[in-house]
Amino acid sequence: MAKVGRTAGLIGAAVGVLAAGAAAGVAVERQLIGRRSGQRAQLEAEPFGSLRGTPHVFTADDGVELYVEVDELKRSRRPEPPAKRGLRRKVVNPPEDLTLIFLHGYGLNMDCWHFERRDLAGIGTMVFYDQRSHGRSGRSPKENVSIEQLGRDLYGILEKFAPTGPVILVGHSMGGMSIMALAEAHPELFGDRVIGVGLCSTSAGGLDQVPIALPGRIGMMVRTLATPTVSALARIPDVVERSRKAGTDISYLLTRKYSFGSEVPPAYTEFVNEMIAATPISVIAEFYPIFALHDKYGALEPLQKVECVVIAGDKDHLTPFEHSEEIVRHVPGAELVEVPNCGHLGLIEHHREFTAALLGMIERAELALGQT
Repeated sequence: MAKVGRTAGLIGAAVGVLAAGAAAGVAVERQLIGRRSGQRAQLEAEPFGSLRGTPHVFTADDGVELYVEVDELKRSRRPEPPAKRGLRRKVVNPPEDLTLIFLHGYGLNMDCWHFERRDLAGIGTMVFYDQRSHGRSGRSPKENVSIEQLGRDLYGILEKFAPTGPVILVGHSMGGMSIMALAEAHPELFGDRVIGVGLCSTSAGGLDQVPIALPGRIGMMVRTLATPTVSALARIPDVVERSRKAGTDISYLLTRKYSFGSEVPPAYTEFVNEMIAATPISVIAEFYPIFALHDKYGALEPLQKVECVVIAGDKDHLTPFEHSEEIVRHVPGAELVEVPNCGHLGLIEHHREFTAALLGMIERAELALGQT
């Protein structure tokens, strides 16, 4: 039984990493090559997960409770992003009622925005929330697991936490898809309430044609097997979760390969795995099939009415850079930013480049608003 459990756990770890787009479902080996103490020191040096706002609970239209945090803008003193990080504000009189809403990706939670949350502080009121079934949010009914429902969740968040004033939307991977679903259901918001959009490492469709693990026909075969394999693992959650918590060397290496495109501090890998360790294999199994169905190219037209930046890495194996290029072809005027040596989690791996690109989009949106 122990051997069966270990085998199932290894399969679960590998498929979870490949399917989730951010090493979803794998707990990193804490003692890999004797690195634990060094990782912990780095985690303490950069206090990942320590940035907290005012907590709220928002009830979605189907009754699921979503965990929300709001970083309120201090009206009496509007700080600028730290100049030491190379981020200097160009807008002299930015709007006081600007709200930024951040949407994380599959298998992650709001803490993945750690660097952007730190370095964009003072831009406006910032709203972060855990997508349904992720992080500290409630579990979604299986029948409501869809990109369209995520768009409805975003609409409710926007109405509740940004009832007035201009809004900037920033989404990573599945979060970007959620923004596309909102554009499809409520195109009237774009160019009116929504003045800017940042799409990070995401896709508008065709993910069912992206090979997994290996290129070409073999990679497509792995993709075909991924859904039934994850579903089968979800039926033995106790076995899989025990193996995930134990961690393996191979899971660590897979995490690095499919999350990052360059050498990163081991603490970054540790941080990613600590975020996703609480994502049950059943959630992985429920959400995974929706990405093959995702097709929102027809919903991109409203984004032409706002400032839009599309940012991705050239070594993203999960939402390849070509998908970002295709988004921009459907959104003439959008800025396309290709980050070299960057994987799927560029918002962590190359956070300076991602934050700078987002800041540029925000300032262009503010300037355009001031000219209307």
